[in-house]
Amino acid sequence: MTFGETPNPCRRNIPRLELSGAASQVQRLERLGQWFDDLAARETFNGAVWIAREGATLFAQHYGFADFANGTPLTTRSSFSLASVSKQFTGMGILLLRQRGLLRLDDPLAKHIPELSFYAGVTLTHLLHHTSGLPDYGEFADRNWDPARLLTQNDLITLLATLRPQPYFAPGAQYEYSNTGYALLGEIIARVSRTSFAAFMATEIFDPLHMRDSAAFNLSSPSCPLRERAFGFTRHGGGLDPVEACDLNNLDGTFGDGGIYASAADLVRWDAALREGRLLPADIYREAYAPGRLNDGRTVDYGFGWEIVAPHIVKHWGEWEGFSAYVWRNLEAHTLLVLLSNLGPPACVDAMTHDLDAFMQSLGSADSAPVG
Repeated sequence: MTFGETPNPCRRNIPRLELSGAASQVQRLERLGQWFDDLAARETFNGAVWIAREGATLFAQHYGFADFANGTPLTTRSSFSLASVSKQFTGMGILLLRQRGLLRLDDPLAKHIPELSFYAGVTLTHLLHHTSGLPDYGEFADRNWDPARLLTQNDLITLLATLRPQPYFAPGAQYEYSNTGYALLGEIIARVSRTSFAAFMATEIFDPLHMRDSAAFNLSSPSCPLRERAFGFTRHGGGLDPVEACDLNNLDGTFGDGGIYASAADLVRWDAALREGRLLPADIYREAYAPGRLNDGRTVDYGFGWEIVAPHIVKHWGEWEGFSAYVWRNLEAHTLLVLLSNLGPPACVDAMTHDLDAFMQSLGSADSAPVG
């Protein structure tokens, strides 16, 4: 679920987003629209793209289908799986509970999940920054879990307590991206708040921010609360092969590392809420953008659910089955890019993000006009 920089075979199917250095912002946005129209015509991109500045829309389009099987088109209400982009919501949940005095970031893992007391020295801060050393559960679940059974949050903790997989390193010694850490943070949110992770997200984040097309939902949910859920599909190899269903699987029973669905429009609301300090004062939430620190003093470019590109730029990539999600934010220019897709392989969307990063960097603060 992490963002990579390896050579991408999908690149050949994606034309470069060429921009003139002399082009105005209006012209740049028009060129962006032409680029996405081309990608949609090539059937390379199916999803939503939204660009905003200080909450004002500069560009917003939806291309293709929420459900290829039924020919259901995407709309502004379509909710996509955010995959690992969900981690920023888990990070917010932990900070909200800290603000209420219900936990501390230096709390040991064992204080909240005593079944895992043998992971001595692991704190919530380690889990947030991916410096805990805990192995990713996808690896040991593949070897030790029946693929015909759904792995739930309780199953994950039981599996950890039974197998006791060895940490990769001592807490704080290194950085290693771990979905296990955020799944455990999701469980801590549920235990400390004495409600379910899904209910906490709804009552503490989505409802107050009027994110009506967002929810924590997976195969362990009793029902789907989303009005217009997008379903995952893929084309194997990234060409024009037939579209096949590629939605959720037997690991989709945990929350915290993933499991959040949202519409692009709701992510614009989320961005505005973070800037304006509507859930937490902005100066307190700024901690989420701070690099983690290792035992030897080195820093890691990961905050609380955010990859730190520069002191003023944060982003996160997510991919799972047929879904891809990418959120990029400039904290100084107050610009936001949301890219969501429900048509894999994710590598094709990954290839697009390199051009989009450069495009977002080119957006100035003047001469703005909405497109789309």
